[in-house]
This record gives sequence, structure tokens and C-alpha cells, in this order.
Amino acid sequence: MRRINVAIAGLGRVGTQFLDALLSVNTNNVKIVAVAEPREDLESVKKAKQNGIAYYRDARDMLSSLEDSIDVLFDLTGDAVLRTELYEILSKTANKKTIIVPEPVAFLIWSLITSKSS
Repeated sequence: MRRINVAIAGLGRVGTQFLDALLSVNTNNVKIVAVAEPREDLESVKKAKQNGIAYYRDARDMLSSLEDSIDVLFDLTGDAVLRTELYEILSKTANKKTIIVPEPVAFLIWSLITSKSS
């Protein structure tokens, strides 16, 4: 089966929940390849590093560096300007593989996941 490489931009409350949920999944089909968060002192950043996940202070640098090795990029920053810049990077590099998932879709996914466990 195909493996999905995931990156997370923004490790605030929602981003941390996604990180924890993805780390708890016992599968070889989903791998967190990188996270981006400007606040390096956050516990979630430390947890990502301890789990061998590449760390970037800036999501733009992460996407530019990893290009199409990211299948799904969860943009959980809440920054509309950054989201636009991420799409511009995809356009400039002709990356047709990476999907950027904005916060509303991430929230929908999270709602579906947590409603099944309730």
C-alpha cells in the first residue's frame, strides 16, 4: 500500500492535536515527514524532534526544501497570507503532488475522528 507523507505547518492547539493523533497511529501508511513552527520552544516541537521529524521555523522553507516529497500539508497556522504564499511556491515549482489542507478541512477531519471515539 502507498505511504502518505504528511507535513504540519503550525503547532498551536490544533496542530499539536494533529501531531499527537498522527504519532499515535500505528501504521506504515502515514508518516509525518516535517513540521513548521516559528516558536521552537513549544513542547510539540520538542516532541516532533524526538520522533525524528524534520523541523522548520518557516512553512515556506519547509515546502521549498521538501517540494513534492510532501503528499499532504496541513496548514494550521491561521495565516491567510502564508497560505497564499504556500500556493505560490507550489505554482512556481510546478508541484502538482502536494495538497494543502486548510484549517476548515482539518477541523472537519478532526471532528469526524473524534466523533467516532466518543
